[in-house]
Amino acid sequence: MQVQVLSAKQAAALIGDEDKVILGGFIGAVVPEAVERAIGERFLETGHPANLELYFSAGQGDGKTKANNHLAHPGMVKMALGGHWGLIPRLQHLANNEQIAGYNFPQGVIAQLFRDSAAGKPGTFLTSV
Repeated sequence: MQVQVLSAKQAAALIGDEDKVILGGFIGAVVPEAVERAIGERFLETGHPANLELYFSAGQGDGKTKANNHLAHPGMVKMALGGHWGLIPRLQHLANNEQIAGYNFPQGVIAQLFRDSAAGKPGTFLTSV
């Protein structure tokens, strides 16, 4: 099997308008910073990708400009669903000003849904006792 390694710009070019994007990492750990930066730069240069749906379980950012904050441009994102918004003030601003739809679910629930999806399971059932 041949492994292909992509640059951050090449990876960013694979994302199209209206795509659903799952973002990984926690705070600054295991966050694809170069890729997220390249996606944001591509949008600023070309206007694409536009109208994305973002999904993330934990807070990916530094409270200023890194990680998910690279994707916080009007017209770039139409909806974001995450488990922690405290480190992404730029995306928060878009949600708070009704420029995007923003949803906050429990981090653990989102993480479990990601896990089940990766395992090919039909989903997660939550019950209360």
